[in-house]
Amino acid sequence: MYSVKRFLLLFTFLSIVFIQNIVFADDETDLVKKTNRIDNYEILTISQPGSLFYTVTNGIIKSAINLNSNLTFIGRANVGLEKIIDKNNVEKLTTKEDYLYSISVKTIHNDVSNLFYSEKVSESLLNNEIIISQLTANLYSLKKGDVMFLVGLGQQELEIIVGEIIPDSEIGWFEAVVNKEMGYKLGINRNIQAIFWGNKITENHLIEIYKNITYRKIKVTGRNSTPNKNWVLPNALVKEMFGDFQIKERDGTWITTEKAWRDENIETKNIPILGNVTCHRLMWEPLLGAINQIIEEGHESGLSREQFKSSGGCYAPRRISRFDAGGSISRHAWGIAIDINTKTGYKPRIVEIFNDWGFAWGGTWTSPDAMHFELRSLSASISKANK
Repeated sequence: MYSVKRFLLLFTFLSIVFIQNIVFADDETDLVKKTNRIDNYEILTISQPGSLFYTVTNGIIKSAINLNSNLTFIGRANVGLEKIIDKNNVEKLTTKEDYLYSISVKTIHNDVSNLFYSEKVSESLLNNEIIISQLTANLYSLKKGDVMFLVGLGQQELEIIVGEIIPDSEIGWFEAVVNKEMGYKLGINRNIQAIFWGNKITENHLIEIYKNITYRKIKVTGRNSTPNKNWVLPNALVKEMFGDFQIKERDGTWITTEKAWRDENIETKNIPILGNVTCHRLMWEPLLGAINQIIEEGHESGLSREQFKSSGGCYAPRRISRFDAGGSISRHAWGIAIDINTKTGYKPRIVEIFNDWGFAWGGTWTSPDAMHFELRSLSASISKANK
């Protein structure tokens, strides 16, 4: 069995290398065109809950070979930030002993980075530097040339220079991006996305994918796919709205958030139907607004106090426990997510009311979490309060 696993890993690696070296065009004219941005091409993105399984990855590679198609893989994980030193070797930031900040890092292959990013960013990635989003740079006072001391998934330590600082939208709302080599040094070995691109994406791509991938929980989207209305805030915006904290590991899933942040933000209140609830202080207006509207409309029986008390909750400092979630910190660690009906689900009208009060519902996600409501906007509370 071990030799079979090794063979699959080797096959995956060699296939990725082969795909990366597939001729990107039929002639030199097309080759010049391929130096343009990815925006000039049709794309197809494949993802699944957590990271792509090896079997899914192998099926994607087989599809690309059969189609003679362009293909690349995107990796992602949350890693620790321990310290920042500026160009003059002055320490700008450091964490408490045994604590780290958590940042979401994306990985990309060097040989396609120029398709996705500007020439300066691509060159910086080629130089093994880290690209930082604007919000993250503001949060940690990062400047070009600073050195970040990162701690990877397996406690690997890496010093890396900040290259470019770019808008969050250009980085795909990750907090940072590095090339695959730097990612491997941080233990980011899994991929979260595969991207096909070309002058034309046809039904042949879908047929190949369906034929070669037996796992049916993959998500296939195009450039113009309709976004899920229950989208959630990326890490950078969560930190901007609800605060950032250092974390201390407990057992691989549960973490300890720093006391100063907890004291300022985490509170317990008695909420109708649910009783005592511990959440972020900014949860009270939207949560109370949703609960009170549910009561006013006569849907009180649609929320279960018993399920909430036995297996639900709001503030819970932990990582997302889903397989291969890449060390992501749960929104429960900020106290901005709440699980109420943990067994029976919700009536459609209850979901609509929570949506109206600024909550995303997990029931329509790629990996459904039907008990979960997550705060993503305070505007509903502000607008309704001003009526």
